[in-house]
Amino acid sequence: MPEILELIKNKDRLVYSQNYSVKRPYKGNVTFPDVKTQHLEAEYFRLSQGSNLPTAAMVHALDTEAAIGTRPTLEKVTVEKFFIKEKINQSEKTQMYEKNGVDETGLKAFIYDDMGRLADSVVTKAELMKQGVMSTGKLIINENKLSINIDLGVPKENFVTADWADPEHDILGDLDGWKKIAKKNGQTITRAQTSDKILSYMQKNKGIQTAINSALGVGTFVSVAQVNNLMQQMFGFTIETDEDVYATLEKQADGTLKRKSTRFFPEDKFTMYVAGPSGKLGTGLWGVTPEELSYGPWTKKSAKQFVTIAQWDTPDPVATWTKASGLFVPVLPVPEGMIIATITFAGANTVSTQSETADGKSSTGGASAKS
Repeated sequence: MPEILELIKNKDRLVYSQNYSVKRPYKGNVTFPDVKTQHLEAEYFRLSQGSNLPTAAMVHALDTEAAIGTRPTLEKVTVEKFFIKEKINQSEKTQMYEKNGVDETGLKAFIYDDMGRLADSVVTKAELMKQGVMSTGKLIINENKLSINIDLGVPKENFVTADWADPEHDILGDLDGWKKIAKKNGQTITRAQTSDKILSYMQKNKGIQTAINSALGVGTFVSVAQVNNLMQQMFGFTIETDEDVYATLEKQADGTLKRKSTRFFPEDKFTMYVAGPSGKLGTGLWGVTPEELSYGPWTKKSAKQFVTIAQWDTPDPVATWTKASGLFVPVLPVPEGMIIATITFAGANTVSTQSETADGKSSTGGASAKS
């Protein structure tokens, strides 16, 4: 069997890493576009100082010294470098390929495929973290003996709840009240993200049907485009749905693992937020991993190296390992411009007007609703 580390040289792995694209048709690619930096912590702090509520400069007489300005004060910013990585035993897979008659050229192609799958797993985790921010306003990690819960500063009053199962419920009143919560903080909501399930309840809502087709049109089907036209006219934002999924492995009773499709964005969330013209809410910030440092100093090409591929041998047990790694953290510069609603479907005629706070407690919310 040819030496695996000799099949693909260090320089080839470096070139692969520098040309591996993390762009995907995920929603997070728009809301948190990816940026690479060699100074992760410093860049995090810089990007976090992004309040959209301006202060007024002072008028000065001619030939007088300008007043000294101030930067936004960060009440609480915690930087956690999330080191995402995954490895496989390349020796076992290569031996299997060889037994099935794969030659050296084919082995290299299969190894590159494995490298791509590992790198994809890193990108998938980054998207899951982006959508975690969209649905919770936090960075929550609870896996691999690691428990992290970082509050990104979304105000408690920005967490709200409502039951939209009843077609008589005043959804438009809820949206108006929630938009005003952000407006009090100087933020103007421009977009919303939810699921197909919640959007379908909006299409069936009598208040929305009436607003689109008049009272005589209640019960008449309304399209997603019509709903969005109404949202734009009444509230100045449009709605997009996120139905993207990733694969998880669940252990069965017999010990086998079964693949299951899992949503990135929860089906019961309706998140309103302030976005730039391109749809940007924050930044997906990538840093330099120890594996990348081992290849040498930062260069212009390093700015495109989001995920790094590494390979090495172990003597006992004898094996060659292939690993993909990335250092990633999502940045949310304007947390007060985000409203996160949990939508329930109990079907009751009474409507909850309480706001679910970030710590799980309840307080009186700002949504208006009919009972």
